[in-house]
Amino acid sequence: MRPFVLIFVIFTILLNVSLLGLFLGMLRRRRPWPRRLGLAASIWTLAMVVLFILQAFSPVRWQGFLRHWLYFPIAVELSWTLLFLPVLVLTAILVTLGLRWFRPIKPEAPPPSPETLSRRQFIYLVGCGAAPTVAFGMGVHGATTRHDLRVRSYDVPIAGLPPELEGFTIAHVSDLHSGIFCGPSRLKIITDATNDLKPDLIAITGDIINNSMDEFPAALVAMQRMHSRYGTYLCEGNHDTIPGDLLVVKACAANHLPMLWDQTRIVPVQGKRLVIGGVPWMGRHYSASPETVSQLFPERQEGDVRLLLAHHPDFFDMAPSADLVLTGHTHGGQIMLGKDVGFGPLLFKYWSGPYARANTTMIVSNGCGDWFPCRIGAPAEIGLLRLTAKV
Repeated sequence: MRPFVLIFVIFTILLNVSLLGLFLGMLRRRRPWPRRLGLAASIWTLAMVVLFILQAFSPVRWQGFLRHWLYFPIAVELSWTLLFLPVLVLTAILVTLGLRWFRPIKPEAPPPSPETLSRRQFIYLVGCGAAPTVAFGMGVHGATTRHDLRVRSYDVPIAGLPPELEGFTIAHVSDLHSGIFCGPSRLKIITDATNDLKPDLIAITGDIINNSMDEFPAALVAMQRMHSRYGTYLCEGNHDTIPGDLLVVKACAANHLPMLWDQTRIVPVQGKRLVIGGVPWMGRHYSASPETVSQLFPERQEGDVRLLLAHHPDFFDMAPSADLVLTGHTHGGQIMLGKDVGFGPLLFKYWSGPYARANTTMIVSNGCGDWFPCRIGAPAEIGLLRLTAKV
């Protein structure tokens, strides 16, 4: 386990314990308070900590058991940990400071019976349960929709597209995240859906695994089951770098799957060239710029179509030399309450679907696997792209 993972685990446990302490401290200032509320908060905290530790430290051989029997509670835990816990801790600190400065501690009084529960106490009780209830609901939604997968079709206009490439189809697969939330059965759904499209070529834009090389064999089986006339090509995602630099790249190469790491491949199609470039994850070993992307491609010949595979959609701004850019990473925003409302526009410049500038088109995939077990308004998908001449 890498040091930053251990630090994150310890930090998350401390956040849970701190929130419980702050909450119990606030309860002391609200006597009389509903019976067993402190006990319920303690049980919730213990459950969240145990599930988090189980998920973080369980070996890969346990993932099948966790996925089958504990998908729902782990989905609740992750929703709580990543979406609510930091905000609630900050809020609790501010409320505690406010109470300390502006309100004295009330003398102890016996807890009220249900008949004497005031409106204010009822509202307080509902407020305390709001975040756990929403996390619980997200867990239910994630567990019931985890096998959903759609096909999203695009006609992609390409300037100067030769007749030989008219109607050429590409299956765009991204963010498999082979691991605890995307096991063999889910991967089979993805491969079957991809093969049903009968594409001319398959492009996989990163995040093959979730966080361990032990998750690679299941991903490898899935990718080797995908079939197309002109082969499968990949690029590196950020999760692919977690086990170590280039480990996933080398594992793909050893199994005859070209993960293009600052490389190009020329695919002959009826006498014309489909030039496929792949770039690494934007990290300490790769400086992304329009110049580096442009230098990636060989000199353009008449009828060439340039396809760039990149995990992060920010490469769109660096790829005016490409005709088509395929990316992923964003999961469509993961949680979207509307077309432009959600984590997509909050965290990313480009987050889902087609974008066009001059003669370059980019498709951002929502991805088909998950590291976070709940999608709202951003369904898992495979893209089916059909090349057509730009009018």
